[in-house]
Amino acid sequence: MKREQPQQHPRTLVDILWTRAVEQPTRIGYRFLHTGGRREDETYRLLLDRVLDLAARVQEVTAPGDRILLLCPPGLDMVHAVFACLLIRRVAVPLYVPTSQRHAETVAAIARDSAAVAVIAPRSAAPVAHDLLGWPDARVIDSATPAAGGATPTPEPLPAPDDIAYLQYTSGSTGSPKGVVVRHRNLIHNIACQRLVFEQSADSSAVFWLPPSHDMGLILGILSPLFTGYPVTLMAPMTFLRDPLVWLRTISENVNTIAGGPNLAYGICTERISRADAERLDLSHWDVAVVGAEPVNPTVLRNFADKFAVSGFRPESLFPAYGLAEATLYVSGGPLGVGMRTRSISNEALEQGRIVTETGGRELVDLGSVGVGAVALVDPASGRRSEPGRVGEIWLSGASVTSGYWNKPDETERTFAARIVGEEAAYLRTGDLGFMTDGNLVICGRLKEVMIINGRNLFPQDIEWSIESHHPALRRGGCAAFSTEIDGEERLIVVQEIDKDGADDPAAGLEDSIRSVISREHAVALHQVIFVDKGQVPKTTSGKIRRSHLRRVYVSEFESRSV
Repeated sequence: MKREQPQQHPRTLVDILWTRAVEQPTRIGYRFLHTGGRREDETYRLLLDRVLDLAARVQEVTAPGDRILLLCPPGLDMVHAVFACLLIRRVAVPLYVPTSQRHAETVAAIARDSAAVAVIAPRSAAPVAHDLLGWPDARVIDSATPAAGGATPTPEPLPAPDDIAYLQYTSGSTGSPKGVVVRHRNLIHNIACQRLVFEQSADSSAVFWLPPSHDMGLILGILSPLFTGYPVTLMAPMTFLRDPLVWLRTISENVNTIAGGPNLAYGICTERISRADAERLDLSHWDVAVVGAEPVNPTVLRNFADKFAVSGFRPESLFPAYGLAEATLYVSGGPLGVGMRTRSISNEALEQGRIVTETGGRELVDLGSVGVGAVALVDPASGRRSEPGRVGEIWLSGASVTSGYWNKPDETERTFAARIVGEEAAYLRTGDLGFMTDGNLVICGRLKEVMIINGRNLFPQDIEWSIESHHPALRRGGCAAFSTEIDGEERLIVVQEIDKDGADDPAAGLEDSIRSVISREHAVALHQVIFVDKGQVPKTTSGKIRRSHLRRVYVSEFESRSV
């Protein structure tokens, strides 16, 4: 492969990488902010050189189509690993270096499911591949660029649009992780749609801390910036979690910026950044503040906008969006510049699956129009289109919809080839419940997580949001609500993290108070509340609460105690 290889047209991101390196060799494409503030810059030409070098080393021990685990820590090595796999048609599996036994078990399960043949990781992580993954003969390719550099892979056909780009393992919030097969054509279509909606250009910039193992971190943090040709500053998730001011300060130093994350990110900034620090920021150039969560919490965003008004943050920059890995990433959002819009819906009607506007009802966030294909709302029980004014499961079709789950034909058929009764077109079943209003999508919750208690449909997020804002000892984002059948009836269970802060028993007296809140605000009885320490409520890599997992654990322990 010659380093000056011309490209006819951008069929894939590899074509775009070549073009950027040849036509804009000195332009900064990627920056990484290290702990302590040191910034590492990389031009498009240097990026290509390092990608070619790594690709040559991967090529020596693998074949086209092989799955490669990417266990690089946060940094530019992960960027090189992603593009090296794309370049030589190896199937990347972006993950993370395990930091706990639970993470190690997840990585090991993904390694087995993907039948990966090699690992790209720093030399120090080789024992992870050998010991934790149980691979005595694992091929570990050092992610670090050798001092000499300059290697070039043996010429091979460049990837075609229908080739697999990578496997994006789903978060596992409602089940075991599954590898979504993302093809180059899916990427190009989805990123092109994002560019239009976000109004991105070469004058844009981006700042992201989400890990590449997360679909938003991979696409918005690594792939989209190359597609459009603007610089992105990356940082480790731990950098943000230790000091969220670093994230906002970096945004403040850029212009025409796109940055974002889940509800949690905005809540952390609001709670942990002082007003004095906020006054020293300039967030007036933060054009697109993406919020990706199902559902989006309007109170969290409203508090963030109020707190950082002194920083010049514009509420109309808020961009609540909806997406999922099975549709590559982006599904709906916008339009740009209108900020957060909400709908007040009758709780009583919503529990019956009906949409009735009511002042003071449940506040749901408008997630904009679907910009990647067609959407249908379907009654999950009958398989027919939902009647107007009723909640339905969201089904999607279009070029961004991926081709299924890796090596899981039955689940692929159920999820990606769903058909509405009386219609021929195939759809992706998202598993999310929602409705359309004025042409825009509104999400209510996950189908598998809906709690049916006394004939009422209750959404766990509503219960959780009511509880976690009730007392400072109750950790925000550390509450999980689910239901299970006990003695022939569906019962509500809550698991809540608490901050001890030196108190002997911070949970003392809280249980009765929580029961009162749930009874008053949701008219339902709480069967049991379980208080746990910080970090004990299990979450996915993207911060989603694993309620289904907690339910399975609870049922298992309950049944064992009943024997």
